[in-house]
Amino acid sequence: MVPRLFLHRYRRQQRAGRPRLERLTPDRNSKSARNSCVDQVEIPQEIAIYAPALPGRLWQGEIVSGLKRHRLGLDTIFEEAPTLNYEVHPYTIVVSQDCDLVQDYTSRTGDGDISKQIPEILFCQAITAEELRGSGINSTVWNQVRKNKAERYHFFQKVLPDQDAFGSGLPELGVDFKRYFTIPTDEVYRRLEGEAKKRCRLMSPYLEHFSTRFAYYQFRVALPLDHISE
Repeated sequence: MVPRLFLHRYRRQQRAGRPRLERLTPDRNSKSARNSCVDQVEIPQEIAIYAPALPGRLWQGEIVSGLKRHRLGLDTIFEEAPTLNYEVHPYTIVVSQDCDLVQDYTSRTGDGDISKQIPEILFCQAITAEELRGSGINSTVWNQVRKNKAERYHFFQKVLPDQDAFGSGLPELGVDFKRYFTIPTDEVYRRLEGEAKKRCRLMSPYLEHFSTRFAYYQFRVALPLDHISE
């Protein structure tokens, strides 16, 4: 793990357009050095948050653009030929477990063991950070959102062109953990042959950070009364 002191210094250099490999040796008499568990640390040239999407299977933490989702029209749902509406999601992110995605894809393309197939894939809806900020989030909460300290939301920094499979990059995105849905697996892979596109995927530990925050939000417990401090 890279100590926070060095990460902060690296990020300042990165914002200034000077990311580079640097060996940092803290002053042994400084407080930060005394509290550090290492004497020296090498900062990588780039701390990888994203990698371009790969052909083939879907990955947990993969960002997909242009995914279409169909829904029955509620006013015609009891008719013999109900109306079929659809919504195009500019951005979505895969939440289904990676091991399930691997086994499912292997089953569909290889061994044919249908017991390993998953009927639907879980996604979170993603929107631009600008849209999320304009959805009624005040400045105080937004300051927590962009640091991923607000439990309901997750913030993603922009994706650079060389991290995007299509080479155009993606804007800053935000996820509301209340906005999730599933689409049949076979339909998702069929749509990836058309308008839907695999763009990039989260790298460790950013993937685990996202997935555990999503899981934590779904497992929160509402208490009838808060604890009282006397």
